Amino acid sequence: MSKQYPKRSINGDAGEHFAAYKFTRTLKWPCRLQSVDLGIDAELEICDQQCSATGNVVKLQIKSFQELPGSQSHNVYVDDSDIDYWQRFSVPTIIVCVDLKNEKVYWKPISATEAYASGGASRKITFDLSEDELKAEATSKISSLASPDHFKDIFDLITEAENVYKGQIASDVFDISDDELDEIHKINDAFNSIVSRIDEIRRHYPWRISEFSGRKIERMKAEMYRYWNSAEVSWRNGVNGM
Repeated sequence: MSKQYPKRSINGDAGEHFAAYKFTRTLKWPCRLQSVDLGIDAELEICDQQCSATGNVVKLQIKSFQELPGSQSHNVYVDDSDIDYWQRFSVPTIIVCVDLKNEKVYWKPISATEAYASGGASRKITFDLSEDELKAEATSKISSLASPDHFKDIFDLITEAENVYKGQIASDVFDISDDELDEIHKINDAFNSIVSRIDEIRRHYPWRISEFSGRKIERMKAEMYRYWNSAEVSWRNGVNGM
């Protein structure tokens, strides 16, 4: 008996290739199908307006259907383990719904914080068939997923943190007055605020910060804490007449 090519495999393969074609054709970005599927079917590489690669990528999970039964919305059910995997992924993930009969593609980003409605062992993701269709206007939305505006200033933030750190560490911590301690607290708070923004970027986009820069940031954090602690001890000693 000859081997069969199941309809489910036909639809799945056709949907993946059509989605890759549609993303490339619509957005003018390369879309690569993954050779190994562990919950991710394809990778979309984002280019700028000059069609130059930005180094930012978005992962795609593709669900294919011969035909979508509804005209306004369509629900896609995925395993809990997939949702958990996508939400913990270090790269933004989009779930894609393909209507093979009508040759349409719909997309929806997977949020790291959204609580998806439960449907037994699966989770429901609802596509609005008018709002979520893939069109050229999706370019800016998908770009912002991979590189939100407030995450683009990583190098400026590292430089700012380093300048604050150098200015603080260079000052003396002996015989600290009330006013000097207040100023140290303000500078320390400003440093921590900058570092918290850097840490947020490291969580979402770890590849944006090199291992060397990461070690430098951790060293600055440790030394700033030691400086703050020494200043507190110096101030208390002064208050107690030691």
